[in-house]
Amino acid sequence: MKIWNVPSSAVLLSLLLPALLLGQSTNPSSPTQASSGLQSAPSAQSTSSDPQAGGAAPGLGGFETSGTADFGYRFTDIKGAQQGFLQLFDLRQGPRLMDFELNGVAAPGANPFADTFSLFTSGLGGDPFPSVQLNVSKTNLYDLRANWRQSYFYDDFPLTPNSIAGISTQAVTDNHDWATVRKIGSLDFNLHATNHLHFLFNYEHTSDSGQTFTTRALDFVGSPDVWGAFARANPYVLGAPVNDVADRFTGGLSYVLRNWNFQYQIGYQTYNDTLTLNNVASPETSINVADPTTAREPLTSLSWSQARRLTTPISEFSYSGRPLHELEMEGEYIYYRYRGPLSLDATFNGSARTNNAGTTDSPYDVSINARGNVTEPNNVVRQSFIYSPSNWWQLGLTYGYSRFTTNATGNFGALSTLYPFMPGGPTTNTGSEVDHINWIDGVSTLDVAMMFTPGHSLVIRPGVELVKADIESLEDGVADPARTARIKTAWPELSVYYQPSKKFSLRGTYRGIYNNAAYTLMSPLQTNGTTEVVRFQPTDKWAIEDALDISNSRLLSEGFLSRTRSNATTLSYTLNERFSLFAGFTYQTLLGLGQVTFLRGTPPITDVPMRDQELDRIWQAGFASKPRHNIGVEFSGNFMRTTGLDTIYGEPPLYGPVTWPFATGTVYYEFAKAGRLSIDLQRTYYLQQILNLNNFSANMLTIRWTKSF
Repeated sequence: MKIWNVPSSAVLLSLLLPALLLGQSTNPSSPTQASSGLQSAPSAQSTSSDPQAGGAAPGLGGFETSGTADFGYRFTDIKGAQQGFLQLFDLRQGPRLMDFELNGVAAPGANPFADTFSLFTSGLGGDPFPSVQLNVSKTNLYDLRANWRQSYFYDDFPLTPNSIAGISTQAVTDNHDWATVRKIGSLDFNLHATNHLHFLFNYEHTSDSGQTFTTRALDFVGSPDVWGAFARANPYVLGAPVNDVADRFTGGLSYVLRNWNFQYQIGYQTYNDTLTLNNVASPETSINVADPTTAREPLTSLSWSQARRLTTPISEFSYSGRPLHELEMEGEYIYYRYRGPLSLDATFNGSARTNNAGTTDSPYDVSINARGNVTEPNNVVRQSFIYSPSNWWQLGLTYGYSRFTTNATGNFGALSTLYPFMPGGPTTNTGSEVDHINWIDGVSTLDVAMMFTPGHSLVIRPGVELVKADIESLEDGVADPARTARIKTAWPELSVYYQPSKKFSLRGTYRGIYNNAAYTLMSPLQTNGTTEVVRFQPTDKWAIEDALDISNSRLLSEGFLSRTRSNATTLSYTLNERFSLFAGFTYQTLLGLGQVTFLRGTPPITDVPMRDQELDRIWQAGFASKPRHNIGVEFSGNFMRTTGLDTIYGEPPLYGPVTWPFATGTVYYEFAKAGRLSIDLQRTYYLQQILNLNNFSANMLTIRWTKSF
């Protein structure tokens, strides 16, 4: 599914550019400097309104314009799993405007509306990450910036054979996938009232929409204990189109007073979130096909709709200044107070077990509804000091406090018919409850950092960040001990940079995270790691760089361990401006261990081991050659080989060895005054050893024309 709308910045451009370009020049013969718009002495290259003066007339609207356009057509040939190609590349066939840039500079007074403008676009026409940026300004009057970008996300759960090791692989596939698009647009206007006072206006719009598929177990208020065994054994695949929109409006001012800068913005923000769920087939069985009992428990139909609307005022204040020559200060205070209604309406029916063994079944028909309100007041305060008593050392202190609170009140009701709540019991049951849920998350941080430069070749940066998080969860005014905790964390870090000569440099960083308590079963008490980068350049033509990264996280009491090792070496050679090449090799290992426990249902599955072990090898190489002044050849490619297995005890491994090369070659020819013709050929294939139904190969040919004007 592809979602495409005309970007808001493009609409704004269509409104602004005619006014900019058609403005009458009051002094068309004034020469300009393209970089700054300052006047310069007349010369033979100066623009002039008199054609007989020997110079070129000013551009439309008094602007001298320049730019670049890069457009073409992409051909694709995809064999194998189309969804795998879309997930990794999403580069489709068709015409494309790869890049477009247009800049304009007017002489002082040549255009009454603007002195400069610039327009940048990238990926228009169907690529996954298009963007548009427009900047317009009038010296000492205003600055206007408009931005728009779109991100398209595609993911599909893997295709699996009928069985792996005799077990139906549907039992180990999560059945989650999505095709969604995120659009982000913004408009910023800065009005220069005086040299010290500016008025600020901002509008931002963000939206997410598209189709997703997820799994959900069914439950409701007042369900009996035996329903828990049914719910745990029966996650059903559901279609879940999403649509959420956020809008933000702010206005404010910025004021400069000597060495101080103050800024304040006030505004309003809205957020609307809707989600609907529906069964994808009727009747539909659980994805847990390894359990034969679930085959007798189909879902006939499900209709689920939930919505949330939040609004909040916005108040943001920040300042920065220098009370003393050696002391800098900056701080901020941010306040939000989200509030709004929430609603839920759902009905579902089918067949469910009436005992834990699943030997007897009954039809059911359930309807649920909920109405409630949410209030989320948020406060953030930060204050920083930077003290520089000498030119060889510096001290920085930053204290911050944030308090995020969520208060939710809801009335939940459910009506169940046809299903007996006990042997011989009633087949109709009404359940209801009123919940008051509060989450309070207060976080205090103290960041202490220093920088020492005892010599021009050595820089040392020690520091530590101390964090205290108070998390409190209350339900109907009673604290939940399982979700309430005080966690204290220390994040020490030490960075060193050493460059005794232009030929050799070394930089390294040690970082650690130490917690006094674990909030979840996979929240490590201790994490530490190091990064080292060595660069050696014996001549101006040769350079070699090696980067080493080590990271360890563990919570041994719960069997959680994460360990990564990575080393990357890159070699580059530049013969001259017409030939250069590079080559590299990366070796990376990953080991992850953990345990999971399922609590709902009888009996619970306790301490199920999970293991993910991976070894990656990546080879890279490329070159750029220009045998003649108007002919060039470029190539870059990498070859990745991954081995290892991702396993959960009792299930066959779903992910294992992968081979994935990808290469791009370009040949271009530059025509005098006409532009550059480029031909890009991209080749890739993706081979999974276990899930070979997801393998694909792709060839992409792009013919591009690049023209500067």
